Parts: sequence; C-alpha cells; structure tokens
Amino acid sequence: MPRPRLYVSRSDLGWGPTPASYADPKSGLVIHYDSVDQGLAAAPHAACLDYWRRTRAFHTGPRRRWADLAYSFLCCAHGYVVEGRGLYRQQAAQPGGNSTHYSATLATGPGDPVTPEQIDAVRLLRAWLMEPDTSVAGTVLGHRDFVSTSCPGDTAYALVRDGTFTRPPGAGTEGDDMLGLKRGDRGQRVTLLQQMLLYAGGRLPVHGVDGDYGSETADAVLSVRRSMGSSVTSGDEITGYALAQIHAAVARRQAGAVS
Repeated sequence: MPRPRLYVSRSDLGWGPTPASYADPKSGLVIHYDSVDQGLAAAPHAACLDYWRRTRAFHTGPRRRWADLAYSFLCCAHGYVVEGRGLYRQQAAQPGGNSTHYSATLATGPGDPVTPEQIDAVRLLRAWLMEPDTSVAGTVLGHRDFVSTSCPGDTAYALVRDGTFTRPPGAGTEGDDMLGLKRGDRGQRVTLLQQMLLYAGGRLPVHGVDGDYGSETADAVLSVRRSMGSSVTSGDEITGYALAQIHAAVARRQAGAVS
C-alpha cells in the first residue's frame, strides 16, 4: 500500500529492520509527546530527524535498554511521518496497548505548538493505517487514556478529544478558523471562538455568544489563558499560543467532567 506522501523510512535514516517483536495492532492510534519543549516547529526539518536519532539512542541505551524506539512513528512539526518501529511491531509506548494500538509521538513539550502540518501528518498516518492491507480502526487516543500521565500534553490531548485528528487529511482544523482573530472582528469565526471559551470555563455574562469580539470576549480570552498559566495581559488577539491554551483548557474541563 502507498505510504503517506511525506514519509521518512528507517532505511532513509540509515537503519536496518527493527528487532522489535511482531504484532498486528488493530485498535487504533495513540498520540504521545516528549514532556520537554523541543522547539522543533521553529527549526528546520533536519532537526526533527536529529531528534529521532537521539531518541532512538536513548531508548536503546543503558537507561532504557529497549529493543528499539518506543514508538511506531513520529509525526513531525513539518508534516512528515517518520518511521520508528513501523508496521506490524509491538511498541514500548503505552502499557496496556503496546500490541493492540500503533503509536505516534509529536515530539512536542507542554509549551510547543502542534502545527497544522503536524495535525495533517497524524491524519495521513491514520488514513494509511486504515487501508485494507492493515485495517486498523480509526480510533485516536492519548497516552493518558491508558495510564495516569501528562502525555500527550494538554494541547495535543484537546485535539484528541475534539476529533481534530480524526478528520480527513487536508480538512483544516477548528484552530484554522479561529487563528488570527482580534478584537473588533465579527462573524461566525468569532461565534466559534466564543463557544470554545465557554467550554474552556470562560464567562460571557452580558452579551453571550453574539459573534462580536468586543471587550467581554477579550476578557474571557485573557481569563482562560491566565488559568493555563500564561502571563499575558491582553486577550485582544488569538495567536497560536492563545489557541493552544484555549484547547488545553477545554481538555482540562472535559477531563474533570469525566472523572
């Protein structure tokens, strides 16, 4: 079956076949992160490959002594799917799901953005795994769905929970709709932002969801961002970091509602 259009194989990296045990995961894909900010979105793609090589050296080294990289794949900030253990191999990524699910790390930390290219890489990987040759279920989960952990981070887990990763490749994201909004804007994109703010615990007590990015909406943006630890002093614009924090706040509240 054809690979995703931007694919880096083990042989491209100069590696031989993985020694990991055979498995035939069918239950879906699990998203992971690194837990420490890597800054790869602002670096060249070559930095992602260097990161992958270092990760393999760590996982197979004296502190872990695993057979290979823990993960099946890396979905990098530049939109590439990079092979780890690859197809039909057991992972060491998520206890309880190492032989039933494939795994993909985003190589992000708590403060790193999840880029639109990265989102599409996950979607392309998922679509590839779902093809008839492998027939993997389309379910996308986070590492924390298996064990109590911060992985894959609040930003990525919000995208797991709201279905962003399960949309078709190239479909865009809710974030694409809201990114770049600023005080004074009006319309459906603002309505979407206001709904997300309410889901995130923000308050719009006077005007509610009215499609008008005024002072009340700006105050709600600021409140939600501050609740996630930001030190910003204005909610007048939806930057990439603002959007990530809003998604993370939604995920946190959803997780609290479930528990």
